[in-house]
Amino acid sequence: MMLFAVLGALPLQEYTESAAVCFLFSISEALESRATARARNALSAIVCLRPEHANVINPYTKAIVVLPASVVAAGSVVSVRTGDKVPCDGVVIEGKSHVDESTLTGESRPISKTKGSKVSGGTINTGSTQLVIKTTATSESSAVSRLIRLVEEAQSNRSETEKMVDTFAKIYTPFVILAALCMCTIPWAFGREVGIFWSKNALVTIVIACPCALIISTPVTYVAGLTAAAQRGVIVKGGQHLE
Repeated sequence: MMLFAVLGALPLQEYTESAAVCFLFSISEALESRATARARNALSAIVCLRPEHANVINPYTKAIVVLPASVVAAGSVVSVRTGDKVPCDGVVIEGKSHVDESTLTGESRPISKTKGSKVSGGTINTGSTQLVIKTTATSESSAVSRLIRLVEEAQSNRSETEKMVDTFAKIYTPFVILAALCMCTIPWAFGREVGIFWSKNALVTIVIACPCALIISTPVTYVAGLTAAAQRGVIVKGGQHLE
């Protein structure tokens, strides 16, 4: 619709107005891109919680082998040193340390873990000693992977407002374009001055009635809200529930 307005202003020699529309719309596009990028970065930060590698202890030689976390099977024994992420959900079989679970629970205080304690994948060993863990699930079945899937599913769970805006835009946008087209063509039958007057009004109508902000802001707002909540350990199952 902005393109129609800009191109329509050129034959009327309204170059200043055409340039102003381009400038203002460019600013709005930049703000939209910034908001979308922030929402995308928030989701990327959650995805980064998933551990990339695991220090697997060979059951025969007791040597440590570094493997991708995705290939670690349930029942494997892994070493989690200070600063390492727990690769999979499991149970501590050796060692005593503190684990930072804030990425999953929002609890800022490190939790003490001893033999027999359960640990979740994606949490971090912040203590001064190593933990030896026997995994009870694969990386894809760990708590952090479930968190990522829940956030992705939540973003596809559209709210009633999002559905209403989409339905509204499908009817509203063609109606505005048709009305502007009629204003640009029919009045010319009543003279050149009348045609120019109503053509200008048609272009003003297109600019004012453009629903871009309404259509774009709704899904971006929900995505930003869902990811921001997930980063704080709160999972909201979709825009409908967030609303």
